[in-house]
Amino acid sequence: MIVLAVETAQAGGSVAVRNGGRVAAGRTLADGKTQAEQLLPVIAATLAEAGLRYADIGLLAVGIGPGLFTGVRVGIAAVRGLRLVLKVPAIGIGTLHAVAVRAIADLRAGESLYVVNDARNDEVYAQAFSASATPHADAVLLPLRDASRALPADAVLLGSAAALVAPYVARPVRVLTGFGAADAGTIAALAEARAALPEFRDPGAPRPLYVRKPHARTLEEARR
Repeated sequence: MIVLAVETAQAGGSVAVRNGGRVAAGRTLADGKTQAEQLLPVIAATLAEAGLRYADIGLLAVGIGPGLFTGVRVGIAAVRGLRLVLKVPAIGIGTLHAVAVRAIADLRAGESLYVVNDARNDEVYAQAFSASATPHADAVLLPLRDASRALPADAVLLGSAAALVAPYVARPVRVLTGFGAADAGTIAALAEARAALPEFRDPGAPRPLYVRKPHARTLEEARR
């Protein structure tokens, strides 16, 4: 199966094409330009690098947050549009989940994962995961101090806000560096695994996972 994945829920962003169980091509969005103006050209360039066409895509995937409101919307809007044109399933993947999955190989025996991403205003998006990156609960929005108190006893700390939360933890804690952001390659792999399940059904159009209420809402969001 050929999977096209997009992640724009955090600063920057990335696009990846997964083919035959591996990432065939991937690109990051450049600084200095908005995600909206870059995303479609980067998608086209990534497909070309992989030697593929839009018609070859069998599955779409997108990071749904929590993260930057504008970034979440840009990625989801692009994938929703492609879903309508290509008539293929589109799967939304939680951004914190994608961060956790990347770190599984760096865990020691008996450790679990606690992902904290910067939500600005001295707050973080936080979520605890098992050693296999299975979520223990939904993602939540917490002040820095509360996030440190919610840290599970066996968990390592990772994510873009790990260095901000660590000083508030009252006990020694191991911090995993280099796992601040989700990436499109991981999102593609997670979506492909979900689509391969016997019980998989097309979930419909992906929806954003905000956690914090957005300051502005689309007409569709306002109607709900």
